[in-house]
Amino acid sequence: MSDSIDFLLCFDENYNIQAEVTISSLLENSNKKLNFHIIHDNPTSFEKTYKKLGVYSNLQSLELYKFSKRPDVIFPNFDESHMSEATYFRLFLEDYLPRTIKNIIYIDPDVICLNNFDIIAATTFEILNNSKYVIAAKTEHYEESDNDTSNRLELTRNKYFNAGVTFIDYEKWIKEGYTEKLISKMNYLGDRAVWVDQCALNSFIDGLYIEIPEQLNFTSRLHDNEYLLVETVFYHFAGSRKPWTVKGVYSDGETLYQHIHKKLYNNNYHIVHKYKKDSIYQFFRLIVSLKILKLKNPFTYIRNFVDSF
Repeated sequence: MSDSIDFLLCFDENYNIQAEVTISSLLENSNKKLNFHIIHDNPTSFEKTYKKLGVYSNLQSLELYKFSKRPDVIFPNFDESHMSEATYFRLFLEDYLPRTIKNIIYIDPDVICLNNFDIIAATTFEILNNSKYVIAAKTEHYEESDNDTSNRLELTRNKYFNAGVTFIDYEKWIKEGYTEKLISKMNYLGDRAVWVDQCALNSFIDGLYIEIPEQLNFTSRLHDNEYLLVETVFYHFAGSRKPWTVKGVYSDGETLYQHIHKKLYNNNYHIVHKYKKDSIYQFFRLIVSLKILKLKNPFTYIRNFVDSF
């Protein structure tokens, strides 16, 4: 069993704080030395953010790689008004990561870690390394053979995985030339890749992956924090309803994401506005419904909301 675990995160400066929360939660829940590899469009912007992480004795390394888009690559289905090029960064990991890495866990910066993962991660990689497959992930849903997703992505095994937490046998990835093949698949799919990199991955891999248990990429919003703290290792805030938005707080209350953020930022809430008018509307809903009183620090939230403008 290895004494260290490698993680890959890909994001831009709009997700610097979220990534810090993710990394902090991983360090809190491991007895291993952890190495973080970050592909970023503006690494300098994250250097200021990650200084708080130096307090963790199990942080072995944090490497920042500046993403440089290949001149011959065009990102399909890309609309800069509501998405970031960072969505595609992980497809190019072979261009940046050292080839001495054997295994690596890709994790989205909207995932938090709630329990120790050392043993289950080691077991997952043992199964993956002893298989013919390159990745391990959680199936998000099964597709009918003739539905839109199967036809659009040319799926023959009718499985579609959520790529937010992906265990990667990096030695096999390199040996089988996955980066070049994925770029070719991305170009081939074009606008059919609705969920961009995740669609390209699913179309190319087409169901040939190891299944990970749900607790390693738990996405359900139907359970309270007490349940999650017992049953979940990696909790993924998948979808558009994020815990740092006012709409997310109105819908889901004070999430465990905010608990971790408050530890890092002097008991302050993290509030981000996608559309300020909608944030104001959701804030008044929060007040009128009295849901704001269910927060642990409602007056702090009000102050943080005002300051966020």
